[in-house]
Amino acid sequence: MARAVPLWPFLLFGVLEPALLVWAYTMIVQDPRKFFTDQVPHNALPDASFTAQAKLLVLLLGNVYLLLAPLAVICTWTPHRSVAMYYLMAVGLGDLGHIYATYQVWGEAFWDLNLWNDMMWGNVGVSAFFHLNRWATLLGVFGRLGR
Repeated sequence: MARAVPLWPFLLFGVLEPALLVWAYTMIVQDPRKFFTDQVPHNALPDASFTAQAKLLVLLLGNVYLLLAPLAVICTWTPHRSVAMYYLMAVGLGDLGHIYATYQVWGEAFWDLNLWNDMMWGNVGVSAFFHLNRWATLLGVFGRLGR
């Protein structure tokens, strides 16, 4: 079956990104508290601060990740140029929101790479990498979007 995106974006957004989203979902379900505290590791929290509300929000975020995984597959494997294009635009805007939310909470610590943990590299580093590749794909850097 023909697909609308060139090989590199196909592998990145249609294979790697969905796998990472399922992995993130799995990590959240296995240990929601760790996922919660790893978001801002330089701001230690007492055990009592992981409330039922916090746990619910973390698990709901995991569900969003699980929802995004098949959407990435569907919208990247499609032969329809417009579906792939609008998906990449929408998720590209979401990348910016993801990075900005992290910046809002981290404040000036956001710029101190020595404070970054694996979660921060995912929240900012991986999101920025995907974001740049999404727009490069839309601009035709990796080849023309099909049909």
